[in-house]
Amino acid sequence: MTRSPTALTGLADLDWPLHTRRLILRPGLSEDAETVWPWFRLPEVQEWTTTLNTSLEDHQEWWDKTLGSCVVGLLDGRIIASGKLERQDAWSQADMKDQAAGQQAEIGWVLDPAIHGRGFGTEFAGALLDLAIDGLGVRRVEASCFAENLASRRVMEKIGLRLEGTFREESLHRSGRWLDGMSYALLASERNG
Repeated sequence: MTRSPTALTGLADLDWPLHTRRLILRPGLSEDAETVWPWFRLPEVQEWTTTLNTSLEDHQEWWDKTLGSCVVGLLDGRIIASGKLERQDAWSQADMKDQAAGQQAEIGWVLDPAIHGRGFGTEFAGALLDLAIDGLGVRRVEASCFAENLASRRVMEKIGLRLEGTFREESLHRSGRWLDGMSYALLASERNG
């Protein structure tokens, strides 16, 4: 599944479904919004998500806008994880813009709380990392979280991402508190080297 970084492969170009030890991953579909809504709307999930949807209709609209970067993870035919794998341009000087195009990706994930504590988050996030590096061929993968989101931090560390920065009170949480943010990353050369 290794691709040339210059090919600018997208999620739709990859060989689906992807199988991990226990999960099946595939691109998200519009109809998945209603399937994940019962657990996606739970307070323990909404505590750390970037978008707060208060109705199924709002959730459906938001979900449909994210489909270009959405990957879902299934366990025994049931969606237990939703993730983002978004190809991005690396920052560059203006004359290097074409060479920097699509050279990195951001990953993120949300899991059904019913399956927490059994390693599915690590398995799913690790598969997103593999898809970014081996599937899309990016040279750098990033992920970020609120510093207080210990579960996400542990997953990032378990899949091999390196803490690159803690940013003091840089993120406004919906609680009204300014929280520290954390940024993790990995270069493809570090993983494959």
